[in-house]
Amino acid sequence: MRKNRYTEFKELHYQTDVLYLFNCWDVMSAKIIENKGAKALATSSYAVSDANGYTDGEYLPFENLLQLSEKLVQNSNVPVSIDAEGFYAKSSESLHQNAQKLFGTGITGVNFEDQKPQSKEYALWSVDEQSERIKILKSAAEDVDTEIFINARTDVFFKNKNHSVELVNEALNRAESYALAGADCIFIPGLTEISLIKEFTKHSPLPVNIMLNSFNSSSIDWRSLGVNRVSYGPHSYFQMKETLLSNLVFKV
Repeated sequence: MRKNRYTEFKELHYQTDVLYLFNCWDVMSAKIIENKGAKALATSSYAVSDANGYTDGEYLPFENLLQLSEKLVQNSNVPVSIDAEGFYAKSSESLHQNAQKLFGTGITGVNFEDQKPQSKEYALWSVDEQSERIKILKSAAEDVDTEIFINARTDVFFKNKNHSVELVNEALNRAESYALAGADCIFIPGLTEISLIKEFTKHSPLPVNIMLNSFNSSSIDWRSLGVNRVSYGPHSYFQMKETLLSNLVFKV
């Protein structure tokens, strides 16, 4: 197994500069991103799934995810974090087994969401259920003699379209429980209102990861708002597709 980069990756979340992750979907995109100076690599489940002909939401075969993880680790010199969604697991046993397999590829971190597998309406695990699932990940990492950076993603802001201070408090409650369970970072995709992001970061017990979209530009000083990590999610993949489309010219 490749040298564990857990400490290196964790420290990137506590530095003065925000950790920007321009998400990749294969070895080619990962190499380009790393060669441009990225300090870490992270995948987007949507991009990986779409690039391989599958719908996002754990429809990509788990074996494909394992193979990609191994390839990214073998072809990189920086920490690799994998968007593992819910680890394709409904039971504690399958979660533990799948985590051992994925962690055995040599990756450094994972995104772990609290949305239930293949849920169409953003049905979420309860706070207690997801906290126990995070503990299972930590146990699985110990069993394969490694450390894994867990970026605990909560989908409360996707499930509820009307964002408010009350919803922020619900997410903070999850963040606190996930932190106690062993999570290293809290990911809040879907939240775009600056005042609410600032309210969340002010009280978060963990480093905060937000996702860029058309509503929140990379030109914003995210560090001044308390954000530690900024992910492009599938938007780097969308940019690649748009660039390819705009440059294709067929002569007839």
